[in-house]
Amino acid sequence: MRRATLKVSGLGCESCAVPSKEKFLKVQGISSVKVLGALVEVTYDENKLTLQELIERSGVKNFYSVKVVSDEESEKES
Repeated sequence: MRRATLKVSGLGCESCAVPSKEKFLKVQGISSVKVLGALVEVTYDENKLTLQELIERSGVKNFYSVKVVSDEESEKES
């Protein structure tokens, strides 16, 4: 599993954050999404999709500007 942090320009209020989170969650291979203002933290299975595929399949780029802040291996959960 990997964890990516994305800066989504134009995201910030509740009315924008909830639909954006739902768009990410609909993509197969994503296990969790956290929205923290303009930052979106996405945990995904790199065996099912790449980060670029995740961004494209979510459709979020159709509404917002998306910049990758980080993309790293997720810590193993106990």
